[in-house]
Amino acid sequence: MGKMHQEGVTLIELLVTLSVVAIIVAIGVPALRDFFATNHMSAATNDLVTSLHLARSEAVKRETLTRMCPSASWDQPNPDCTDGGNLADGWIVIADPDGDAIVVQAHEPLPGSIRLDHDFIDSIDFTSNGQPGNANAGGEFNILLCDERGNRDMGSGIAAGRWINIRGSGRPRIYTGLDEVRAMLGGC
Repeated sequence: MGKMHQEGVTLIELLVTLSVVAIIVAIGVPALRDFFATNHMSAATNDLVTSLHLARSEAVKRETLTRMCPSASWDQPNPDCTDGGNLADGWIVIADPDGDAIVVQAHEPLPGSIRLDHDFIDSIDFTSNGQPGNANAGGEFNILLCDERGNRDMGSGIAAGRWINIRGSGRPRIYTGLDEVRAMLGGC
């Protein structure tokens, strides 16, 4: 009868494998967390810009004032604007807000990790020619989106936060440069 030979993993091999896995996890988890945070920031920014484009195009199409405003009742059958609210808590786009008040879009709150600051009082209005109807003294609106990463450089001078600017033409523009985001509304 031949000698029995057992094969398996030695304790040393197991410890080396676990050490390699621990190093990979220690390096990969922060990068993965930043990846998800950047994805949430991009999605929130795109949602806001899409709603701004919608409000502007509805104003031109319907030839009436169209308003994008914060709404705590965005998920109700007849949502309305919330005075002093924040777009981060949900928003609606309303065509002809002083007349028939047609709700064109209702949007849920932004993810809790995203903070939103802006330089307008309660709403962004677009006139029938697509231009902002209630812009501040500089003729523009500014929206700053930030998260727990603050003013961090994500590489190549790209900021963790985003700045959306709406000027006289009514077209929103997204700024991602670190210096631009830091300079707007006090930065993140």
